Amino acid sequence: MHAIGIDIGGTKIAGGIVAEQPTTVVRHVKAPTPKEQVIDQVIACIAELIAEYDAPISSIGIGAPGVIDPVAGTVVAAGPTMPTWAGTNIRDAVAAAFPDIAVAVHNDVRVMGLGEALYGAGRGYQSALFLSLGTGVGGAILRDGNLLASPHYTAGELRCLLGRLPNGQATTIEALAAGPGLEQAYAQRTGEHGLDLRQVMRRYHSGDAQAYEVIDTHLHALGQAISGFVAAIDVEVLVLGGGVGNIGAPILDPFIRGFRSGGIAPSNTIPVHQAQLGTDAPIIGAAALGARSVQA
Repeated sequence: MHAIGIDIGGTKIAGGIVAEQPTTVVRHVKAPTPKEQVIDQVIACIAELIAEYDAPISSIGIGAPGVIDPVAGTVVAAGPTMPTWAGTNIRDAVAAAFPDIAVAVHNDVRVMGLGEALYGAGRGYQSALFLSLGTGVGGAILRDGNLLASPHYTAGELRCLLGRLPNGQATTIEALAAGPGLEQAYAQRTGEHGLDLRQVMRRYHSGDAQAYEVIDTHLHALGQAISGFVAAIDVEVLVLGGGVGNIGAPILDPFIRGFRSGGIAPSNTIPVHQAQLGTDAPIIGAAALGARSVQA
C-alpha cells in the first residue's frame, strides 16, 4: 500500500505519494496556498495525486502550521502567516472527501521530525530532538519512535527559548537564528538592508568578515541555548534541519561548538547530525504519520 503526505505551508501546499519503501516519493503535486478555502486546495491536491496514480492509497498524513491537536485533527492556535487558520478541523474535512482512507494530522515541524527519527538522521536512536531552522524555529521531541505526547499540543515549540549573544544581549532563538533574524542582524551590522540569507551566505563564502561574524556568533549562541534545553529533556541525538539548518558547515559547525560549550555533561556530548531527508522531508514525514495511524 502507498501513503499520501501533504505539507501545508504559508505560501504553498506540497504533496506526494510515498511508496512502500518509506522514503521514495513517486508522485509530486504543488499548489499556492490561498488566503481562504485552504482545505479545498488541500483536497484538490490529494484528488490530483489519487487520479494520477493507479495504486491503492492506505492513508493520508498532513503536516500543518500552527498548534495542532493531533487527536481531533484541529488547529488550536495559528500564527501571523495564516491568522484565520485557528479552529479549522483539517482531519474531518479531508476524511469527508476521502471516506475510505485513514487521515492523520499534526504540526508540520513535528511531522518532519518524525520522518527524520524513523528514516533519516535520527534513525536507530530511542530518543531525539529535531530542531528546524527556517523562516522560523520549530522542533519535535521523540521517544521510542513516537512524537512526545503533549497536553497542550506544544511539545517541540522551541521558538520562545532565550539565547544570549557574546555582548550579553538576550533574545528569542527565533530572532537569533531563523533566516529573517540572521538577515536583520547582518543589516544592523553593515547598514545594508534588503539582503536575503542567500546573499549573506554568498558574502560569507567570499570572505566577508561581517557575514562570518553574524553567522558564527548567532549559531554558537543558538547551540548554547539548545544545549541547556537538551540537558532538561535528555535525548540521545539532536538533528538539525530546515532551510537554514541544512545549509551545511557554516551553520552546523558553530552550532555544535556552542552546543558542546553549553548545558551540562554528558548531555552536551550527544551526536548532532544534519537532517538527511532533503526537500521531500515534509512529505515523507507526513506520509509516515498517516501510515502509522493505520498500524496503530
